[in-house]
Amino acid sequence: MAEEIITGLDIGTHAVRVAVGQMVPSDDEKEQVHIIGAVEVPSDGVSKGTITSIEDATSSVSKALEMAERLTGFPVNSAWAGISGSHIIAQESKGVVGVARSDGEIREEDVERAIEAARTVATPTNYEILHVIPKSFTVDGQRGIKDPVGMSGIRLEVDAVIIQGLTAQIKNLTKCVYRTGLEIEDLVYSVLATAEAVVTNRQKELGVAVLNVGSATTSLVVFEEGDVLHTAVLPIGSGHITSDIAIGLRTSIEIAEEVKLKYGTVNPSEYNKRNEFKLSEFGGDEEDVYSKKFVAEIAQARAEEI
Repeated sequence: MAEEIITGLDIGTHAVRVAVGQMVPSDDEKEQVHIIGAVEVPSDGVSKGTITSIEDATSSVSKALEMAERLTGFPVNSAWAGISGSHIIAQESKGVVGVARSDGEIREEDVERAIEAARTVATPTNYEILHVIPKSFTVDGQRGIKDPVGMSGIRLEVDAVIIQGLTAQIKNLTKCVYRTGLEIEDLVYSVLATAEAVVTNRQKELGVAVLNVGSATTSLVVFEEGDVLHTAVLPIGSGHITSDIAIGLRTSIEIAEEVKLKYGTVNPSEYNKRNEFKLSEFGGDEEDVYSKKFVAEIAQARAEEI
């Protein structure tokens, strides 16, 4: 039963999250992941999606894992770890190979060799490859092929997107996880995992953008015709909205966060000028009264920038 347990780990600027799932058969005979537990603990030692203190980050991950084990009753020995941060870059690459079989039939091994050839792209110094995502294949000049296995040809090409991360940041993240005694199944670029969870294949075909607004960073991936067109991590997130509200209301970050969660919207027309609140509701100064519309205008300005 333990072999069927799958764990996902996300080390964010605001929180460390662990989700534990179990493979169960579904109606259409495909296995699905049934989430049996998910926990979140405040994150220390992480800033803008990158590790700034290995000791503090390790401690946060350990707490999250202990909570997950208590909640699910299963030991967590290995996990799929998400990686994000503004150091992650994407670039296009092409791989070309000759088809191995004498009858010209393309096999799975040929596809793997083509993808491996695309890997040999010149990566910037101190970067390493996280993912090679094939977009489309070309067989003897015929472009736009999604799955060439079984087709006949002599020359197989692949257009791929290479996603790379800064080696130092990847090592810091893996070191932080290994110190808790956890094995890493693999590192996954977080916004790609998000897209797998929330977007259908049909939406990817038609064209869709997935935006994950975190506390200190915002991740973006754009799909069209089922392929990754573009991906980016911007060093700006919801924490910036909180900071703006704190400055606008002349109050602390903690109170600004509570105001944002209770009254925050990026559509100021939801409120009129007479919709007011006192900071004393949130433990602030008795005398200070502000309009909810003002808070919405602050949030709208920062959301438009993002």
